[in-house]
Amino acid sequence: MGLIVMAMSLMVGSALAAEQKTKAMREAVYERLSRAQEATEAEDWAMAFDQLGRLERMKNLAPHEKAQLYTAFGYTYFAQEKYAESAASYAKVLEQEELSEAMRISTLYTLGQLHFHLEQFDQALGYLDQWLELANNPGPEPYILKGQALYQLGRLNEAAGPVSKAIAVAESRGKKVQENWYALLRVIYYETEDYENLLDVLEVLVVQYPAKEYWMHLAAAFGEMGQEGNQLAAYEMAYALGYLQSSTEIVLLCQLLLQAEVPYRAGVLLQEGLQNGNVISNANNWRLLSQAWILAQENDAAIVSLGKAAELSDDGELYARIAQSYANLGQWEQSVTAAGTALDRGSEKAWIKWIFISWKTKHQPLGKAERCISNFTNLLIVKPLNTFIYCSILLTTPNFRNIIMHLSQSNNIQGCYWIYWKAITNNPFPSCPI
Repeated sequence: MGLIVMAMSLMVGSALAAEQKTKAMREAVYERLSRAQEATEAEDWAMAFDQLGRLERMKNLAPHEKAQLYTAFGYTYFAQEKYAESAASYAKVLEQEELSEAMRISTLYTLGQLHFHLEQFDQALGYLDQWLELANNPGPEPYILKGQALYQLGRLNEAAGPVSKAIAVAESRGKKVQENWYALLRVIYYETEDYENLLDVLEVLVVQYPAKEYWMHLAAAFGEMGQEGNQLAAYEMAYALGYLQSSTEIVLLCQLLLQAEVPYRAGVLLQEGLQNGNVISNANNWRLLSQAWILAQENDAAIVSLGKAAELSDDGELYARIAQSYANLGQWEQSVTAAGTALDRGSEKAWIKWIFISWKTKHQPLGKAERCISNFTNLLIVKPLNTFIYCSILLTTPNFRNIIMHLSQSNNIQGCYWIYWKAITNNPFPSCPI
């Protein structure tokens, strides 16, 4: 409201002198207005209103004298923060006949500001539109006020125009565009889902007024536009600037890196965050780190990460993944051990791994193979058409597959046992499917 105070203070003082010169303001009127202004500036409200009241009771006041009187009333009420009374007084100024153009223009703008402050946005907009029709080469501030009024009224599609106009006027005059003007435009474009213009505004904000909020919003806007590469670049820049501090933010960046097929970078950032405490040490985050290392073909690091995740969870699938990682390294003993733990913790995916590994490690004791077949037989009994059986079937020839499917559907467990074991011992496995 500082602009209103300044505008009205200048208007009251300069208008008194101007009106006395241009129109025949009586000396008595001028003196009372001057004393009222002095009392207002001294916050002697009783004296100010006494002088104005005496003047209002004078007979035969000319229209231009009444205009000055109600201007003084409006300013005095405003100084007391009685904004409704101030607006009512300034409205009376506009009712006077033969009002000078300069006073009409200044009063319209003051009323626009006052009604905006009172959150009477319709009235504010009406006065501002009248003012803009009369004003000569207006600056950017009135356009901002109009844009804010339209925004408050929910007329978002109309609000962007005045705000953009304000920015253009400021730039044409070599004035620095205020951050909150761009911020207002950002909100308008976001709420109207105008993402192309939103990106333009955000790209200005991150350069001229860099802040975490703008970088994060820029990244999100790129995501809305389906520009995943730019989204990742914005997050990377935010990370480089030190804006990404929370565990959620760092994990999100790593997920974006994985989606962009940059697993090693994701692994490095996530590993660093887990070590320095910026990323919460839980099973999910260690699991995510293991995925990054697996995709980066860093199997040793993946095993360590999976081990950490397994320590924080009862999920047997984690040990199944450990078994696979050991198998990738050709460390079959460790792979079998991990697969066994996965089985003990109820991992169904581990059945196929166990069968595969048992076949691969032909030196395993018979007890291991018997356990494998026993477990598979139990699985057939519980879930004859289990998805994992189909995965296992894919490892065999078409003839074996057809036979075992028929036997499993008829619950012929002994037949399934014999055929599947025949497939394992006599037919080579092309690869482990999981």
